[in-house]
Amino acid sequence: MSSWRETLPGDAILFQGDHAEGPLLMPPTHQESFVEEFNRTYQSINLSITVRQPDPNDDSTDAKSTLQIQQAQSSQQ
Repeated sequence: MSSWRETLPGDAILFQGDHAEGPLLMPPTHQESFVEEFNRTYQSINLSITVRQPDPNDDSTDAKSTLQIQQAQSSQQ
């Protein structure tokens, strides 16, 4: 089933073992400590986050800005 939402590039990748499960948007602040805490907390179930380097071919739309706009629109309804 397809989604009506546009796919945005993620800031990080969620892994289960060596398999990439999907993209993640990182919190706007304290990203390094978020990754460290996530990886420490969820290592027992083989989950980890790896921050990805921006791809020069990514859409110029900033994923974080898009998410913030969507959240603001949701809270106004």
